[in-house]
Amino acid sequence: MTVTVESVCESLCPHCLRHVSARKITKGNDVYLHKTCQEHGDIEKVLIWRNDRVPFDIWTKPRAGTCCSSSCNCGETPASSGNDAAFHANCPYDCGLCPEHQQRTCSAIIEVTARCNLRCPVCFAGVTDICVPDSDADKIEQILKNVREKAGVCPIQLSGGEPTLRDDLPEIIRRARALGFDHIQINTNGLRIAEDFAYAKSLREAGVTDFFLQFDGVDDDVYRKIRGRGLFSLKEAAVRAAAELRVAVILVPTLVKGVNDGQIGAILEFAKQWMPTVKGVHFQPMTWLGRYPRTPRNEDRIVVPDILAAIEAQTGAELTVENFIPSACEDPRCSFSALAVLNENGVLVPATHIDRVSSRGADAAEKSIAYVRRHWKHNSPGSTESASGAPENSADPAMDRIRNYSLCISGMAFQDAWNIELDRLRRCCVHVATPDFKLVPFCAHYL
Repeated sequence: MTVTVESVCESLCPHCLRHVSARKITKGNDVYLHKTCQEHGDIEKVLIWRNDRVPFDIWTKPRAGTCCSSSCNCGETPASSGNDAAFHANCPYDCGLCPEHQQRTCSAIIEVTARCNLRCPVCFAGVTDICVPDSDADKIEQILKNVREKAGVCPIQLSGGEPTLRDDLPEIIRRARALGFDHIQINTNGLRIAEDFAYAKSLREAGVTDFFLQFDGVDDDVYRKIRGRGLFSLKEAAVRAAAELRVAVILVPTLVKGVNDGQIGAILEFAKQWMPTVKGVHFQPMTWLGRYPRTPRNEDRIVVPDILAAIEAQTGAELTVENFIPSACEDPRCSFSALAVLNENGVLVPATHIDRVSSRGADAAEKSIAYVRRHWKHNSPGSTESASGAPENSADPAMDRIRNYSLCISGMAFQDAWNIELDRLRRCCVHVATPDFKLVPFCAHYL
């Protein structure tokens, strides 16, 4: 079997988190990260890619336009975060952001509580039973003001813990709206949405845009293994409540090898049944952050090409691997997306193809924000409201179908201490807004 070394990068030792040098090694169809720590010696090679359907060099090749990658040879200047803080050579330990960071904030996450009403065996936040008081609404408003100052008006995700445990969450949403934030997500397990319609209605009236709904599968067995109890009926009830309230839903499956990776097609079918309320499915392969059952093994990992191949196989090629495109904003290995329109026969017609990817660069962040604003919100059938909220003078049934029955199918492959690459981290555009008024890349924060 041919073994080749593709490149060298910076990483961390998973045991002590010291800086180490790492090599990307291709062995057959698989790409691995291999690193050595002075204290802990050789670290087992970590699977980061499969080349059989989605070649690593094709997926990650620079596209036309200004490139946001410092490892690219296009000769253009990487995109800047616009942050004017002092330079931090101690990446990622002093992350804040610093001028070394190469992308601005496209989505800001604010953890409004550390409390949760589940104890999931898999939890990137690693929620514990230790009582951590919630920040009051005034403090969260200060964090929001800091986000606006540093990142502008970007999509906001209120997260936790479980944010719906806060009775004052509608007040927090109203304050965010008053500051000009026009896209506000609630990252939720959906239990209170399902069981307390009056509370869900109060979120809608306060101005929530969408529920970013934990949704791991279509039967209770999946939820018992990943979340510790059967939850499918509650997930359905949460979507039903959102439909009645006309709040958009993004289904967010955490994919665990051998547990629910065989339900990818079924999840997409569920999404189709609940359109136009369900606006997207955002797959997240399990990452070894927070709480997890055991130390990762390569056979446990699901990488981006695995998800794309499973979508093709489990939808009967309704969507193919080639319909998915790499991120135009963060590192292309971090995420993928496709846009498809559900036709009147119940078939998804793809509108994206990898051969049509044109650019990523300085304007990619703005394009990413505009995409979320346009597609991750609820429009009623017959609506002629534009992405900006302004009315449009169109009654074209075809445009109505596109506007209201488009489904975003995407995914985010987070990094953990075993597979982290610092160059990739420096291009992150999903940032956690912390109580000490920093913006920290998602993976660095939870690492």
